[in-house]
Amino acid sequence: MYAILRAQKHKSLAGVARSARHTFREQLTFNADSNNTYKNRFSGCRGTKDLLNKLTDRLPALRRRDAVLCIEYLITASPEAFSRHGGHLDDLGSGYFADALNWLRARHGEENVISAALHLDETTPHLVAYVTPITRDGRLCAREYLGGPKVMRGMQDSFHLVCGEPHGLVRGVQGSKAHHTEVAQFYTALHGHTPTIKLTARDYAAKALGHETEVWRQAQALANQHAQQAAVVSLQRKALSSRFQALADAEQQAEQAVRRLDQFARDLEKRDRSLAQRERELMRRQPALDIAIARAESLERLWGEREKKAEPEKYLNFPRPAPCPS
Repeated sequence: MYAILRAQKHKSLAGVARSARHTFREQLTFNADSNNTYKNRFSGCRGTKDLLNKLTDRLPALRRRDAVLCIEYLITASPEAFSRHGGHLDDLGSGYFADALNWLRARHGEENVISAALHLDETTPHLVAYVTPITRDGRLCAREYLGGPKVMRGMQDSFHLVCGEPHGLVRGVQGSKAHHTEVAQFYTALHGHTPTIKLTARDYAAKALGHETEVWRQAQALANQHAQQAAVVSLQRKALSSRFQALADAEQQAEQAVRRLDQFARDLEKRDRSLAQRERELMRRQPALDIAIARAESLERLWGEREKKAEPEKYLNFPRPAPCPS
């Protein structure tokens, strides 16, 4: 019985939303028993909208276009490990899932594990977690956590040591040539294939005579179910496509606004430097200006004093009038 840990990278908010709608049961989930959905347990965000908002808040505004925005972890064990299939673990993993969540928080930082959901309404209990790949020094870098075989082996070793081994679970074979299973592929294997019903000539003959056999009714019910699923999926795709386009447009507008703000900040910085330079130049010239102003005021006073002295002399030197002839 194996401990199972899978990771999937999401490079777009649309990809995160598609996964989250399944996780939070916001769409029809045919591989889940709706009578047991109330048993599911959550930590952190409990809805797609809340998850996307929290994820956006955690992500840096400026990032590479192809950056990994979110890592989705799927954690479970071999079906036969659980008591519902005859194993020794209860639906909560007898502490296995709690240890797994604590391991994720220690690996990524509690603030980056923004949501975790324990699904108990499907065939095999499993934990789904959404994590922002932000490093200890604040970089958005999924490579540090999932970058290459060495890092992946280290991740599996650590998970087995902390979570698998204490609960009697075996680690996968190291160095095996088994390929990594994506989360979507794992779900397919986890829940098995859709059952098929074969109609015989007898069923067709009975239908021609106006009688429906049990097999025919089962096939008809399955066909109706598939048609309903196809219709729902089509509507969901159209709605999601519209919302994803709106999100993409909003993200592009936000990036443009950030660029404009950055340019405005650079322009302000240039103006501040220019004003500071002018102020320094004025301060350098201020002493000379003060001296020039003082000289001008002194000359003005001297000129005023000379004018006052010159007034009496004009009257003293004025020629006397000639005497009148007798």
